[in-house]
Amino acid sequence: MTYEHIFKPKKIGPLTAKNRIEVSPAEPFLCTKDGLVTDEFIAFTSAFAKGGAGIVTVGDSPVTQEYANENHFVVNLADPYIVHGLVKLTDAIHRYGAIASIELNLRTHLLPADMTRDEVKGIIKAFADAAERCRKGGFDMVMLHGGHGHTVAQFYSPLMNKRTDEYGCGTFENRCRFANELLDAVRDAVGPEMAIEYRMSGDELTEGGVGLEEAVLFAKAIQKKIDLIHMSAGNMYNPTSLAYAMQPAYLPMATNIRFAERMKKELEIPVTSVGSFNLDLAEEALKNGQTDMIAMIRQFITDPDCVNKAKRGRGDEIRPCIRCMVCTGDDPHGCPKPLRCSVNPVAGRSPLFDTIPKSTSPKKVVVIGGGASGMEAARRLRERGHKVILFEKEPILGGTLIAAGSNRLKGDVRRYFEWSVRTTERTPGIDIRKHTAATRALVMKEKPDAVIVAVGSEPFVPGIPGIKAADGVSGLSANVFLAVDVDMGKAKPGKRIVLIGAGLTGTETAVVLARDGHEVTLIDMLTLDEIDSHGGASRGVATFLRRMSDAAGVKVITGLKAEEITKDAVIAEAQDGRTVTLPCDSVVLSMGVRPRAGLVKEFEGCADDVYVIGDCAQKAGNILTAVRDGFYAAMNI
Repeated sequence: MTYEHIFKPKKIGPLTAKNRIEVSPAEPFLCTKDGLVTDEFIAFTSAFAKGGAGIVTVGDSPVTQEYANENHFVVNLADPYIVHGLVKLTDAIHRYGAIASIELNLRTHLLPADMTRDEVKGIIKAFADAAERCRKGGFDMVMLHGGHGHTVAQFYSPLMNKRTDEYGCGTFENRCRFANELLDAVRDAVGPEMAIEYRMSGDELTEGGVGLEEAVLFAKAIQKKIDLIHMSAGNMYNPTSLAYAMQPAYLPMATNIRFAERMKKELEIPVTSVGSFNLDLAEEALKNGQTDMIAMIRQFITDPDCVNKAKRGRGDEIRPCIRCMVCTGDDPHGCPKPLRCSVNPVAGRSPLFDTIPKSTSPKKVVVIGGGASGMEAARRLRERGHKVILFEKEPILGGTLIAAGSNRLKGDVRRYFEWSVRTTERTPGIDIRKHTAATRALVMKEKPDAVIVAVGSEPFVPGIPGIKAADGVSGLSANVFLAVDVDMGKAKPGKRIVLIGAGLTGTETAVVLARDGHEVTLIDMLTLDEIDSHGGASRGVATFLRRMSDAAGVKVITGLKAEEITKDAVIAEAQDGRTVTLPCDSVVLSMGVRPRAGLVKEFEGCADDVYVIGDCAQKAGNILTAVRDGFYAAMNI
């Protein structure tokens, strides 16, 4: 794809962005606990400017000390001494010709009606003071967070604002008063040479909350006081709408573009759209005139150099985001952790891997297994100058990534699988030997200096009576299938299905089957809360998937242990000892995986250094652990 529309400059108030791509705000939690700028945070942020972004926006920055006391490891704009670090931060952004912007935000435990007039005025002053510090720190633009149900957004919302005075919602003028006064104060603080971007939800997707029509009226009312409007969606305080602010893989990409498209038709100022974009979708939206700017963060975390790659005609080299939500954290304010990315092991790990060092003594390394972990290891080994032989027993690379991306809900993983295979096969110097099952003798024949064992895992099949064919050699019974085979289209279960295993993979399979018209009963020994609290997915992802399961009509029964499978039923035992019979035509298994421990042992002692990585290690993991293990092994050789 060519990206001509992305690379058209855009005037934003007094500024001109060199292209149409903006880094949207995020919280990597790389500052000090008290909110001072660190070298790690500068390296993380400036990488996006170096990678070609037109605007780089620093995320969620508290404007009051009270909010900063609850939101640690992010930029604290309430601290007057923050300017010192901001200067270094904006210098690093400006070095690469990007506009430096920062998101000003406030979340309080008080609703508008709980505040005195002095407290309302105090909030406005806090924003203005923070904006002035941003100006002194060298920022070109400030973004005021007036969306997602946060404090600023609440003043316009009749659902959240029950005041009866001039800051209440009795009239439209009153509903807009707080925002207007806030914008006036911020403009006075930053002057005419800085731009102001306003972030809002095009629809809070909350009953009684602000919908699209009201959002349009509000945007029209404030547009003369801002230079750019940033259209998101959802309300952080309504769990059912939260996914539209930060979209998991189960939602369509670019799902919020409709809000920007509507605003662009209504407003005289430029509009930014945000929400699960990649560069291809960005180009399409800009080409279609749906928006003026595209904001993204997860694509930059996954591949900071994505814009430069697009500019150089290398779009197919951009590492895709799988929207696993690992980078957003499970409990970011209660227990903040430094940012990590499932498919980019360098993200958040500055300064350890700011550069990948060449080996001073290149070695011959055999990698056994061409899945996520083995491919990552092979690519990184070549990056460091080692000689690499990669054995893969199947005719294609990919390993369990193939199955992981086969479910219709997992298009993001499929794109990553395709990228990983494509990139590995294009990497010069990797001797890829597909359709070759590695044996000890074959590996020893190569006389490697190091061996990386990445043979993965296999589905766990318990010894339940009736689960296997009666002859003991034909595999599973005729009415029993693996979820992975169902996802890949290798198995066609009947109308009535009992699916054993209510984890992430089993539930994804259940949703697709139910949507396709099957009657699905999903069972598990554990409660859903126990499963989700110990699973590999974030709570937000698990919660959204559970809602999808309910909407699809999947019947979920927990506290059941499958004891026997017959030709037309699953016989299970409840926690109270009762026997429960679940009639069905087919049984689908999703009971986890087990490392190929026996195969791992075959390669012990094949070289001075033998690394066991990915799912074949002691505990099966996920894409994050597989990629991380492959990366670390390559760095340690």
